[in-house]
Amino acid sequence: MAEVPKLFANTSQTGNRVCHAKVMEVAKAAAGELYESLMSNDAMFKAWKKQNPNCKNAKQLEKAFIDKNWGSCLEFARATLTIMLTRPDVADSMKDEIMIILEQDQALRNRRVTGPSFH
Repeated sequence: MAEVPKLFANTSQTGNRVCHAKVMEVAKAAAGELYESLMSNDAMFKAWKKQNPNCKNAKQLEKAFIDKNWGSCLEFARATLTIMLTRPDVADSMKDEIMIILEQDQALRNRRVTGPSFH
């Protein structure tokens, strides 16, 4: 019996969808890399800091960025996992795991989270 994946909301404003927990992890890592790249620009960092006055330190600013933007990195995360399937340096057991993750993620994407029925 297949393991039931953890479900997390997709905050990318593309609808009430969910994604596989591992896809979310990759998307959050990508958002973290994006943060590092963008915030190396002093003007960008100052603007982000000004938009987030409740964040008291750099770690909180980074977390706020990732929390806000990971949903925008979902397609990148899925593409990254897909590319890993073609790499010779990725173990077959890892490829099998990635395949399961992508299959479960696709099944979740095809299912919309709906409200209660109107019966």
